[in-house]
Amino acid sequence: MIKRLAISPIFLAISLIAYHFSKTDTLLYSTISTISFWTFIILILPTSFYNYIKNGIIKNWKRKIFWLIVGLYMAYHIVLYSFFFYILLPGSIRALSFSLSFNAGIGYSIPPPFTYFLEWVSNSPAIWFFIGPYEGDIIPFSTFIGVILALLIGLNAIEIMKLWGISNKPGKSIVIVPSLGVVSGSSCCVFLPSIIMYSIALSISSITATILSILSSFVYFVLAYYALPIISAIVLFHNLTLLNKLNKKLSFTR
Repeated sequence: MIKRLAISPIFLAISLIAYHFSKTDTLLYSTISTISFWTFIILILPTSFYNYIKNGIIKNWKRKIFWLIVGLYMAYHIVLYSFFFYILLPGSIRALSFSLSFNAGIGYSIPPPFTYFLEWVSNSPAIWFFIGPYEGDIIPFSTFIGVILALLIGLNAIEIMKLWGISNKPGKSIVIVPSLGVVSGSSCCVFLPSIIMYSIALSISSITATILSILSSFVYFVLAYYALPIISAIVLFHNLTLLNKLNKKLSFTR
């Protein structure tokens, strides 16, 4: 941990320097800045987090169900969520298209004032793609937090399966509690409140302006885009540690 903390400022400095030069070659320096910044974040994460993730991956490396869960969540997190708002638009369900056309490219943002640096390294550069009329975006922050959430959900699911297997009949009811923890942790990132509010705003014209002003506010953006996924990761990690301890205790007492 000390070594990681010692070298982490180097990557933060590289990120800030690249941001400074990004006006000369935006795509190149945006890429350098973003990779360096998220490397910095990876280096300052707690050792306990790495230990649980590393040990879990090592133990479940050959389990197909683990990688299936991780893959399905990543597919949902990066691809499917982007389609939800399109489907909510008036008439979109009736106009659903199953065209197999595919287009993709790389997008990047012009460097904003320094006060928006965090937002910049969270969104630029990005890979955009269209499957038929439906757009998906692979951006730095959602990919970073998506990998973390996918691994935590996969490890939680494996621990729940183990708990179910070693519990006696009456004890199987306790599996419901950690299962709810996984559901609540993973669903935070769906931004369900946003989807519901957006749908209501489009359905009731008298409150459309009010709801859209809330959804477009900076405070709501920070809450929905940054806070909820981070809270999800914390909930899932806490759930994983409890499951791990419970499984060890039950295995020892059998």
